[in-house]
Amino acid sequence: MNVDVATLADLPGIMALEASFDKKWSEQSWRDEITGTGRLVLIARTTPRGQAQEPEIIGVACFQHVDEVVDLHRIVVAPEHRRLGFARVMLVAGLQWAIERGARRMLLEVDHRNEPAITLYRGYGFREITRRADYYGPGAHALILERALAGVDADSVGMWDMEAEDD
Repeated sequence: MNVDVATLADLPGIMALEASFDKKWSEQSWRDEITGTGRLVLIARTTPRGQAQEPEIIGVACFQHVDEVVDLHRIVVAPEHRRLGFARVMLVAGLQWAIERGARRMLLEVDHRNEPAITLYRGYGFREITRRADYYGPGAHALILERALAGVDADSVGMWDMEAEDD
């Protein structure tokens, strides 16, 4: 797997990935993420095994830096590639980017029913700060999670999940 910064040339692959999800983002939304100020869009690609095979985009994550906060807008991984560490790699890269930019915290929203994502985020030090009732539809609440970044060394980011497991 390779993780790279997305370009507009990656839009067809990102949209192909979006096609497998119920709540899709539009091509214009992704275009705005890729070209927007203070944004980081990462893509995870398979590593081609042969010369004729093109790498496939199997994951995408986008972050936005405003003042002292970085928002994680979205992490998407193809269903057949979930639970293999792709989201984790993109999350760590985004956290490191946020720290290097001087952000003091990262925020994200996640559906309260998405246990795998919640477990991932909590493993990296995210804590619930509030909820938004019915944010994703009736009965589908958003958890607003926050991770303090002030004083954190970007090189230590990959160790957070191991530290959380010891608690």
